[in-house]
Amino acid sequence: MILKQLGIFGWKEADENLVLASLLTGDPLLLIGSHGCAKTHVANKVAQALGRKFLVYDASKAMFEDVLGYPNVEKLKHGVVEYVSSPVTIWDKELVLIDELNRAVPELQSKWLEIIRSRRIMGFPTQVKWVWAAMNPISYSATQALDNALIGRFAIFLYPPDVLQMDEADRIKVARHINGDDAPSLAEWTNGETAGTVARADVEDVGARQRETLMRSGEHFLRLRNQMPTLAEFLAKFAALLVRETGGEVALDGRRLGFIHRNLLANRAVELAKAEVFGASLPDFVESARYVVQASIAVGLNDEGLKREEAVHKMEVCFDLLSSYFEEGAELGRVNLIYELFTTPDLMRRAELLLTEDLGEMALSKAWTDLMNEDRDITLLAYTALQVEARRPGTVPQELLASLAGRVSGEKLSTKCIGRLEGDAVEYIAEVEDLLDRESDLDKLVAYQHVSELIDSGAVNPERLERTRRTIQEDIRKFEALLDGAAGVAKGGVAA
Repeated sequence: MILKQLGIFGWKEADENLVLASLLTGDPLLLIGSHGCAKTHVANKVAQALGRKFLVYDASKAMFEDVLGYPNVEKLKHGVVEYVSSPVTIWDKELVLIDELNRAVPELQSKWLEIIRSRRIMGFPTQVKWVWAAMNPISYSATQALDNALIGRFAIFLYPPDVLQMDEADRIKVARHINGDDAPSLAEWTNGETAGTVARADVEDVGARQRETLMRSGEHFLRLRNQMPTLAEFLAKFAALLVRETGGEVALDGRRLGFIHRNLLANRAVELAKAEVFGASLPDFVESARYVVQASIAVGLNDEGLKREEAVHKMEVCFDLLSSYFEEGAELGRVNLIYELFTTPDLMRRAELLLTEDLGEMALSKAWTDLMNEDRDITLLAYTALQVEARRPGTVPQELLASLAGRVSGEKLSTKCIGRLEGDAVEYIAEVEDLLDRESDLDKLVAYQHVSELIDSGAVNPERLERTRRTIQEDIRKFEALLDGAAGVAKGGVAA
């Protein structure tokens, strides 16, 4: 690992890859962790290895004049706006770390928006190529909630490990390690011998390999962008599923989708490049893509809404439903049916998918469970599912059979909805009764649903009555086909 060679221990390979992905694209990175987990150290060592001008700004203290510089009074006399540079101004820096981001008051937080997003100050360009930031968890005292606009500027959210989260071998290395800020007086008594654990020559050597990795990653990024046209399709579907799964708590905007798209490409490009440069094994694409998606979505930074663990679980569920997009040679027709199952408002279509398609145990189990948790009336679907289950045992998860039976309402077999006819619609009682006059329970349920919708619409007239009659007949045929198909499987093993 590159970071380990720079004296940064305990990091997962997946997190290192995302650090490199941020360096590849230049999209901003936010590090969230407790004090002492080397957030500043990792930025410093990466910049040092790459030979880039680096500076840390303490967002809780830095005034805008520190970053910008003071106006050049002589230039102002001639109507020219120019700022006087100093060692701490940002103009010539290439990688900057905005430290203590959530200790800055909201007014100072907003000052960083333009720098993070466009690398500009007051519209003036800088030489900054990479902007990283660091913050403590919101549970720390004196921290401030981050503005959502500020959070939205970051592409990747990483959680560096605390020392007690590392394995023993890495804890030992941390205990022995001396970085540039440690033991500052030691060289005074060792004839100038550097006290750092990682020698400068070693840092330069790592930097050379790091640059080679990023150069190769750039080539892979351009190739992957052309070879993975379905990646955007995955994200479009993933965003829709996620907002439904979280009840609107996690809603991805266009900028976030763009970040995730680039992160997925950049991360895979880094994995391919490291396999070439270091001989590293290539991670499974599905697993690494899942991790990238999670690291690209901010949840729980301000302790608002869903807890982070719950949100991550929901993200994993949505990802897993669509994970075939990352499997080589996968049949996407099936995953598209899964997406339709969870997004279609058409109960008839959901019934067809649930009762006839082999969409995998996870998708079907979740779909049935979601259906049981809905407030809408599902009598027709529940009745049909129980009939199919009787003909083809195992169609419905066994633990849901009793609950499903409880969702069949006997009222749907009656003519109670006729009593809701009002005004001029009353004259069509005979026609409505005729629509409801069916022989089988299944036919009655189909008819009741459509007649009830007709009456609720308030537009009962001969044209709508005829249209409803045709719809009832069509749906009866569809549901009968579902039952016939189930019977065919039960008898001969192949659906009719």
